[in-house]
Amino acid sequence: MKTMNILVANSVGVDQDGYHMVHVPSRWSLGVKNFTNCGYYPWELAYTSSLLKRETPHHVKFLDGVLNGWDFETYFTHASAEKPDWLIMESSTRTIREDLRLATALKETFGTKLIFTGQHPMAHPEEVLKVADHVCIGEYEFTVLNLIQGKNAKQQTGVYPNERGPLIDINALPFPEDDDIRRMDYHEPNCRYKQIQMYGSRGCPRRCNFCAAATLYYDELNWRPRNVANLVEEIRTLHEKYPEMEGVFFDEEVHNIKKTFNISLAKAIRSAGLDHLKYEAMCEYASLDEEALEEMRAAGYYKIRFGIETGSDKVAQKMTLGKKHDLDKLRRMVKFGKSLGMLFYGTISIGGLGSDQEEDKKTVDLVYEMASQGWLDEIQVSINTPQPGTDFYNSCQEESLIAPSTDWEGFDGNGQVVVQYPHYPAEAIQENFKKALSAFDMGKEKAQSQIFSNNAKSSFNLIAEGSRVLLLRSVRNWMIRLILENLSTKTDVDLLGQNVSTKDLEGLEGLTQIYSYGTGFFSTESISTELIDKLKNHQYDYILVPVANNNLDGFENVLNVAKMLGSEDILYVYPEGRLQPTSDSPVSI
Repeated sequence: MKTMNILVANSVGVDQDGYHMVHVPSRWSLGVKNFTNCGYYPWELAYTSSLLKRETPHHVKFLDGVLNGWDFETYFTHASAEKPDWLIMESSTRTIREDLRLATALKETFGTKLIFTGQHPMAHPEEVLKVADHVCIGEYEFTVLNLIQGKNAKQQTGVYPNERGPLIDINALPFPEDDDIRRMDYHEPNCRYKQIQMYGSRGCPRRCNFCAAATLYYDELNWRPRNVANLVEEIRTLHEKYPEMEGVFFDEEVHNIKKTFNISLAKAIRSAGLDHLKYEAMCEYASLDEEALEEMRAAGYYKIRFGIETGSDKVAQKMTLGKKHDLDKLRRMVKFGKSLGMLFYGTISIGGLGSDQEEDKKTVDLVYEMASQGWLDEIQVSINTPQPGTDFYNSCQEESLIAPSTDWEGFDGNGQVVVQYPHYPAEAIQENFKKALSAFDMGKEKAQSQIFSNNAKSSFNLIAEGSRVLLLRSVRNWMIRLILENLSTKTDVDLLGQNVSTKDLEGLEGLTQIYSYGTGFFSTESISTELIDKLKNHQYDYILVPVANNNLDGFENVLNVAKMLGSEDILYVYPEGRLQPTSDSPVSI
């Protein structure tokens, strides 16, 4: 058999409009200006890469344009070095334009055969097949293997237009890719520790109408846990390879459908002596269980993430959340979890099917309640976006709530609205999106105020009265407000941030001047030379860099901006109210 060059490639990282991709194909991807501090491990593509390396004699190379922040030209240069006979890409609606552009260039240059899969190709295979040779539907690891091994595509389930294949045995897979990329390099900034993203199960017994995983990857209710011993071995292997690793983020669809699995895994972690690591997991709050939570906490789990989605029973019904929606259970379980010292991270969506001004206000009110009670430590708010192929998208088409479009860049949920409700205009949805974030900030400020102030009493004395301080708006506004409240009234404080965030802080007591650099995340390239010179001329005594975690992953860009502005004293501010010089090692939270 001729040895071929197989390129397994995650999406292009920067599109032609300058947006950096946060790529989560089985959920939804989005783009941000200037920089992204969030990198999700492309897990199913990574499993495919390691499977091909195990089962074929071919030269298999894994490249990740998202991780490396490659635009089309840079990515094409790296991909061309492989002279690929085959290209395998998992694409989303948000990334499809640039991904097809790269694939087309490789096909025209090297005659590369193209296999596309993922949310958008599964939803629109005919469109993608204008460029690709094959589109794989459903779980695709073994389908791709069959194609690479030369099996007839017309006879293969899982290759469009054939029916999808059966759900795979996930315990038959090797550990996912960790040779051509380093799993340690992927980070989600809300992870408090240096954590590697892992997957203890696959599937979900729910069918939320907005979920691409439920409708496109599986299309049937299921939940399949991995073998506990194998999971523990993967944790041990990764910890041996990366001594700096502090923990694991189980980022599958839902980690906790069966309490017996969670209890068995927690006990196995303890037996293996791996309970000194820190664990967090994507869970379903309705399936949380007191006994399982106690065992998980004892094994080192410190944070649970779950989808709250909405505070409205009406919207929950229209979104087909089913048993996942139980607000009484939500309140009961977070109270219990807090008694164990757990942190909680909730995901919220605005503008879902069935929503209106009144119903989404219930969600905003729930966010404030949860945050002000100290039950919700972190939040993700999205505009519920009908990704092509989902039940939500199909319902919108049937009810003429969405315009026919090939402008796929708008399908990212990051402040953009593509649904056209006659009773609920886009502007109102966007306003409630902002209100939900503001409700979290106000509630979090109330809940965190005393702890923050107690720590600040001893910590903030690093800053002398009469100092000139520049505060960088690199975290949510609740923390900015508490920093200002605890700085001396005799200290002059200016703030630098992006337009949308600084508007919410105008007129805030304790601020002398607000400077806006534009849109997107902090980066040295995003700030004009004129503004840099103006800030340097102020000769600040201190620049404060607030951070949301103790490992500083995702905040290097902010630190680079601080260094560029010339102050000799740059201080980190941690969420608990502690101040620390940047020259010191990160604090332990």
